[in-house]
Amino acid sequence: MSAMRLATLEQRHFLLHNATLQPLAEHMNGLDVLCKTLGVTPLSRFVDLTALEFQEAASLIPAAEATPLPLDPETGLPWSIEDMAWYPISTGMTTLEALSGHLQRNRPREVSGANHRQLLDALTFCEDQLRPLESEGAQFHLAAGQ
Repeated sequence: MSAMRLATLEQRHFLLHNATLQPLAEHMNGLDVLCKTLGVTPLSRFVDLTALEFQEAASLIPAAEATPLPLDPETGLPWSIEDMAWYPISTGMTTLEALSGHLQRNRPREVSGANHRQLLDALTFCEDQLRPLESEGAQFHLAAGQ
């Protein structure tokens, strides 16, 4: 996975956060193994691949025939809210809090080689952005390839 960013959706308010979550993308497999051990939903289940799929489809069109696509007025992207996968923040918070808590107390082998501080910072960023929206019934995903 090249890049990953947090996206939130409250009612029809879409926000793609600027911060890249590179440590999460780089260590997704190890974090998923850790999630299994902790008994929570794997972090990779919250990844949305719309941008990667769109880039792949666009690469199949010959450059001479490619025309710029109009941007969706709600997302500012060539795809709409309905094109993306969304997950309840409450489910994601369970996973994020379990991972964060475990990483604060341990140095698990599943993410050996990771910069521990950067990994915790990325998880904390997600938690900080999602926590205020959780009670609103908002949704989120981790946008791959953006």
